[in-house]
Amino acid sequence: MKSNTGNKLGYYLELSKLKIMVPVSLTGFTGYFIFDPHFSFKILFVSFGILLMAVSASVLNQIQEVGLDSKMNRTCDRPLPSQRIKLQHAIIFFLGNLIAGTAIIYSAGNLKAALIGLIIILWYNGIYTYSKRITAFAVVPGAVTGALPPLIGWVAAGGGEWDKPIIFLEFLFFTGQIPHFWLLILQYGGEYKKAGIPSLTDILNRAQISRLIFTWVVSSVIAALFLCYFEIIQKKPIVGILLIASSFIIWQFIDLIKITVNKNNYSKYSILLNSYFLLILLLLISDRIIT
Repeated sequence: MKSNTGNKLGYYLELSKLKIMVPVSLTGFTGYFIFDPHFSFKILFVSFGILLMAVSASVLNQIQEVGLDSKMNRTCDRPLPSQRIKLQHAIIFFLGNLIAGTAIIYSAGNLKAALIGLIIILWYNGIYTYSKRITAFAVVPGAVTGALPPLIGWVAAGGGEWDKPIIFLEFLFFTGQIPHFWLLILQYGGEYKKAGIPSLTDILNRAQISRLIFTWVVSSVIAALFLCYFEIIQKKPIVGILLIASSFIIWQFIDLIKITVNKNNYSKYSILLNSYFLLILLLLISDRIIT
């Protein structure tokens, strides 16, 4: 009985995609913290609410795409296509996370922050999820959903939605979403095509996509450096670390356009890119802590 309960919990954790959703919550934490750099229960509650709302969007996406997921080797073993979790149970799980997340952000933050969270879900599940079936460039509008969680935290802390620091932070995460997705396309483009989803590999060859990815990575690095230029990051040691990390990430990605990369090595570039953005979040937080 305990084993079955443990397995069931594992299936729901897998359905939640916590490895992806926890970093999303961290971006919301960062948005809050750079406006109000104090640790409190309020910032923890807002971050947890963002986590629950992100999980709800992910679960709804998997409900919407269960048919497509069953056609791809990368996704066919997910809890819904493999029928380890029933569809009706997933719907209840989605609603529970959505209601709880919205209520927590509203209670610990404010109504505007909660509404931004709902708009993100509407955009992700109502526009991006279906536009993927129409165009290979759906990731461009879809990247908006990855850019806005910091805004939830910023607004929940009392900031304005058009304040300069949060606008630049949103732009940074917008640019970073796109090369990450196109790295997945280079690795799994054939599976997307098999599932009937338009793939960039149908339009461009691998060398062209690699150059496009490099261009977006450079754009992300420039956006990160703007955080220093506009004094969103101010402490000199933090600026120095960001400059070194930015130089390193460009140096690494130059190899992507100079050599033919083995399909199995694209994950290396995804890890590098994710690590770079995680470092930026930690640097933003550290910049507010260091006196």
